Amino acid sequence: MRCISSSLPEFAYPVPHGYFDGVLIMDLVTDAAGNPAPRLGEVELSADTAREYHRDLVRQVVRMLCIGLIHGDLSEFNVLGHAGGPVIIDLPQAVNAAGNNAAFAMLERDVNNLRATLGRFAPELLATEFAREMWALFEQGE
Repeated sequence: MRCISSSLPEFAYPVPHGYFDGVLIMDLVTDAAGNPAPRLGEVELSADTAREYHRDLVRQVVRMLCIGLIHGDLSEFNVLGHAGGPVIIDLPQAVNAAGNNAAFAMLERDVNNLRATLGRFAPELLATEFAREMWALFEQGE
């Protein structure tokens, strides 16, 4: 796993190794035991871990938005439970936040999917509303 460094929290992603016959070959993301990491929808989390994952994933969504990208299909199926924390996968459909008329709706759906998934384990997360704040700051260039 490689991380991009900057003043923002790190964004973990599987390292790509090549594109062959329409298939992107990337590092295997593993769990703490070294097995292929499960999708977020396939695990049971403690409330503390769910809150930690939510914090990390929202930071990763902010980080993507800071470079002008929105995942566009972020859900429990596109987040893996890596030994070091959650890893967002399936980025080919990411959209340009400034160049897509549906960008805010996509951002809102991504953030709300995270809230709903992790809110099953930490119900207080269901009261969070971060997408509008993120979008407003993005529009202001902040």
